Amino acid sequence: MEQNSRNSKNEFDTLWIKLNENKYAEVINEATKFIQSDKKSIKNEALKLIGLSYFRNGQYNLSEQTFETLTETSSSPEDWFNLVTSSTLNKNIELSEKAYNKTLELYKEKGTKENIPIPQIYFYYMQGLRDVKEYSKAFQQLEKLTDIYAKLVITDDTFVYMRGVPFLSHTLEASKEILESIDIEKAKKLISDLMSKVDEEGKDYLMKFEKTINYKSN
Repeated sequence: MEQNSRNSKNEFDTLWIKLNENKYAEVINEATKFIQSDKKSIKNEALKLIGLSYFRNGQYNLSEQTFETLTETSSSPEDWFNLVTSSTLNKNIELSEKAYNKTLELYKEKGTKENIPIPQIYFYYMQGLRDVKEYSKAFQQLEKLTDIYAKLVITDDTFVYMRGVPFLSHTLEASKEILESIDIEKAKKLISDLMSKVDEEGKDYLMKFEKTINYKSN
């Protein structure tokens, strides 16, 4: 049994390399033979490889189905967050919200430094919602991020990176379409409020960034 586990690990190492080489069909084909395994860790790693292959290939429906199966037995925040992203881009917003709440719950219970930090969860969920034009819901994630910057005050890239927070510039650039698509007063208030709470570097960036926004007409 120990030998089988070692062989599986070697095969999985090869499959992760192939995934990063964009050989999605190969990964799916070779990982599928492991999903009937009696060993939960082997089955789950196979499902993760398959789900990520579908996701990166833009097959969000199949990716969602795979991660839904995986999360039936997994309590990993990463696995649940993969369900969040795949269901969001599959426009299954109800499922994405349930998976998002479960991700945060699991992270708070058993999250480690190896898991994606909560601010990054907000960041990527915001982008997924933006990409399917769920601007109001995306704005809610942006508000959570701006609350974090306001509390940190310092917006230096190294400072925020060490705390698991996306760079302010990355968040703002990713939010441009959202700010241009929601109520103008809400958008302007968010920028104004943040500008009043961050350091000079942040204020300067926000002033320049705001000039690029084509606010929605009332």
